[in-house]
Amino acid sequence: MVKSYRKQSTFDNKDSKLLFKNGIKYLAISLPLLFISPIIITIGFKALKKSDNYIVLILGCFLAFFTVFLVVQAFRKILKSLFNR
Repeated sequence: MVKSYRKQSTFDNKDSKLLFKNGIKYLAISLPLLFISPIIITIGFKALKKSDNYIVLILGCFLAFFTVFLVVQAFRKILKSLFNR
């Protein structure tokens, strides 16, 4: 008796595939921010030392928190797509 095996797909439906793609997009957006945010924070501290300018430091801190938020959302979307919850 010959059994035909169908190749199992990781994504059974289009919704989980779309969630996975969105998660990868979020990770792609957050990757440059992971490098830019600490640089801007460092520039902000140097500007604070030179003159009392808090704008660059606040911008760097905001970008750092936004980057962490984006990475968490990306991993949540990827895990949701893989485990179908």
